[in-house]
Amino acid sequence: MAENPRESRDAAQIASLEEELASKVEQLSVVNRQLKRKIFDLYTVFEISRNINAVLDSETLLESFVFTCLGQVAAGKGAIWLRDEPSADHFALVHAKGSGTLPPPTHRFAIAPALADHLTRLNRPVPLDGTTQQMAGTAVQEIFRMFPGGVLVPLIYKSRLTGLFLLGDKLAGDHFTADDLEFLAVLANQIAVAIENALLFESETRAVRLLRETQQQLVQTEKLAALGDMSARVAHEINNPLGIIKNYLLLIRRAADDDAAIGDYASTVGQEIDRIAGIVRQLLAFHRPQATQMLPFDLIPVLDSIVDLMARPLAAQRIELKRDYTGPAILKGASEQLKQVFLNIIINARDAMPQGGELRIGLEHRGDVVRVAFHDTGPGIPADIIPKIFEPFFTTKDRDKGTGLGLSVCYGIIKSHGGAIAFRNTETGGCFDIDLPLTPSEESS
Repeated sequence: MAENPRESRDAAQIASLEEELASKVEQLSVVNRQLKRKIFDLYTVFEISRNINAVLDSETLLESFVFTCLGQVAAGKGAIWLRDEPSADHFALVHAKGSGTLPPPTHRFAIAPALADHLTRLNRPVPLDGTTQQMAGTAVQEIFRMFPGGVLVPLIYKSRLTGLFLLGDKLAGDHFTADDLEFLAVLANQIAVAIENALLFESETRAVRLLRETQQQLVQTEKLAALGDMSARVAHEINNPLGIIKNYLLLIRRAADDDAAIGDYASTVGQEIDRIAGIVRQLLAFHRPQATQMLPFDLIPVLDSIVDLMARPLAAQRIELKRDYTGPAILKGASEQLKQVFLNIIINARDAMPQGGELRIGLEHRGDVVRVAFHDTGPGIPADIIPKIFEPFFTTKDRDKGTGLGLSVCYGIIKSHGGAIAFRNTETGGCFDIDLPLTPSEESS
């Protein structure tokens, strides 16, 4: 039977319609998947934006940003560089995460001006292809090679390139899609603002802390100045009568050679007068410090001399003495005054450990200063008392064991050397930290 031409045409049209319908369904499916991906990306960006605006800690912010980006685009690794300073052309690594080879923690580089201008104008992620490689300098190209098949995401704040975010190739070996790049572009704009806010907050926090420390130092200085004026007047009024009294006690002692009791009494009175005179000399030190010549010297022998002096008394009290320092440490100052400071600190540590313990003396170079630390295993000092320990006449010892002037004198000596002294409690006891500036020759060595 012959095939009906009309039926053949109808079948062909139906087949064509079915094929066209299948193609449109497939297109709709692709569009639907893309829309779902965009919705998910936008929701992710919304959630991240809501959270990062409340985060003012830069470390937490960077960790969250890198972790989210790696998970969202399924990349193997990522790293962020930020400008060292607002006006600097160098970028420093601030965070890196992922598998494989990562840049060293202290890595920094200078970006080529052409690449910086190019990224600033684009303000969107770019593949690490040949064009981008050619615009980068040798140092940057070496970094790019650690992220094969990856993308470079510029972080732009107020039309200025403030950071670079590098992502390595995707874990599945796929290429970065247009949706991936769009997601990274939107999130990069958000994180650039958040990073600037976090850095600004941290800078303001440091400034406030520095201001408070400066205010505390000014208050302490004013207290010492007021005490100096008062002590000078008191010392002037009582020092002369003390000298006269002591001279007459000598005369009494000579006249009482035959009476031992009178001689003992006179000797006791003389000892107490000497004690009062010592307090007067300490008071005078606030207002009229001894003129000393500031000369270069090695701190190690000075420290050793005091440690050797106190080794036997400490051993007698069952205190183990440990030296944890090596030299040299060249300072410019008055070595005899610093001996007085070290001796006072060691005596305080001894008094804090009446049942024995350990005193470890350490020395650490910190850039242009050297820190001498006296760690003891005593009970420490209550936190509310620590701010008062350098105040004149404040003491935690019994009345007959301290005047409260020792640490005040130490504070003044260290300040006159351009240094700083502070106390802190540790897990095993207490510690006095003394920072002293090194001489230029020592800094460069």
